[in-house]
This record gives sequence, structure tokens and C-alpha cells, in this order.
Amino acid sequence: MLLSLPTLYFVVRLIDRTRQDTVLSTQEHYIDQISGMFTSIRGQRHDYLNHIQVMHTMLQLGKLAELKAYMSDVVKETHQVGDIVQHDIPAVGALLKAKTAVALSLGIDFVSDFSGPWNPKSPVKIIDIVKIAGNLIDNAFDEVVKLPAGERRVRASFKLWDGFLELTVSNPGPPISEAAKARLFEPGFSTKPGENRGLGLPIVRERVAHYDGTLTFHSDENRGTVFQVRLPQKAAQLS
Repeated sequence: MLLSLPTLYFVVRLIDRTRQDTVLSTQEHYIDQISGMFTSIRGQRHDYLNHIQVMHTMLQLGKLAELKAYMSDVVKETHQVGDIVQHDIPAVGALLKAKTAVALSLGIDFVSDFSGPWNPKSPVKIIDIVKIAGNLIDNAFDEVVKLPAGERRVRASFKLWDGFLELTVSNPGPPISEAAKARLFEPGFSTKPGENRGLGLPIVRERVAHYDGTLTFHSDENRGTVFQVRLPQKAAQLS
């Protein structure tokens, strides 16, 4: 059955509006996270004097064990936000800093690492690396916040080797059900309530496919859930 021109025009406008709404929602999401990062940094500066006063008082009272534990907590929190991520892609460094601030606010132990030389002539756009990594990390955060505080861990590893960028994001937790696996990359599907859900993984798959990369995942009781992306770093590798 052929659609009439007015109906076809309406459908096209609806698709375009949906795409614009999705882009706007994604932009607002990352703006909120960047804002959260700066809030965490400002908060550390604001609390610095309080920490010094507390530690000075503990020292005067001879509470050395308590002082050591308190100092350890302060140093750990400072390192989580304050360390400079040393790698060749500043945008990815900014993303990881934003995610670190979010993780800190949610009680998530988030660790990331980046190794290998970045190829400045890579056909892969940095904005797409940020999209892929950001969505996978967000997805992992959404899962671990369901766990008790001491079990919330997310690992993100970037490796540049053998002509590929390899990104691995892992988290503990219950395995993804077989029913959910079948629909995992379906636009709009999500195991979480709320609007604008179910968009992250389809975006990841689309961007990976655009570069003829690979996207794999496994999820089980013992190893938790692991997503891995491999993107070619040389134009000649793209088909």
C-alpha cells in the first residue's frame, strides 16, 4: 500500500524530529556530566580547609590511626578527580574525567587506562570514540548502581595496538537474560524505566559498523558483563 504525499511528508518530519530530540537529549546528558565534574572539583577546593582542620585536630588529640584512615580517604577522593589522564586524545581524557566525577557521586569504583600511540591520521573520528565509550560506560554505570556500595566497579580499557583501537568496558552484576540479549541493540529497548532509554547501545553498534569494526559482548555469573569494541586505525583497513 503506497503512502500519500502528505502522509509521507508527516512520517519524514516525525523521523527528523525524533532524531533531533535524541541528539538534544544526548547533548544535555553530556553537559550535565561535564557540569558534575566541575562541581566535584569546586567541592574539593571548598572542602580542603575543612579537611586540614580535621586532620590537625586528630593529630593534636593523638588519634593517629584515625588520622591515617582519614588521610587515606581524602587522598583517594582527590586522586579520583584530580589525576591527569595521560594519553594522546584530550577529548577522551575529558570524557573519562567527567565519568570519574559521576562515578564518585554514585559510589562507583571506576578505573580507566589508555595505552598505545594514537594515529592522528586515523579514519575514526574522535567524536565517535567519545560516543562509543560514553554510551558503554553509561550502560555499565546503570547496571552497577543496582549493586551494594562495595560491589560497584566499572573498568574501561583503551588499547591501541596492531592497527586497531580496542575498547573494553566491564562491570560485575547479574548476567543479561537471554531474552534481553536478543533485543539488546534494538532502538528503544531498555531494562530501565524512563524516557530516552534504549538509545545508547544502538548508537554504539551503528558507529562501530560505520567503521567496519567489531562489537562483541559476553555476560555470565562469574565474569559479569564485558563489552569490547575494535576499530581500525588505518584507512586501508576500511573496506
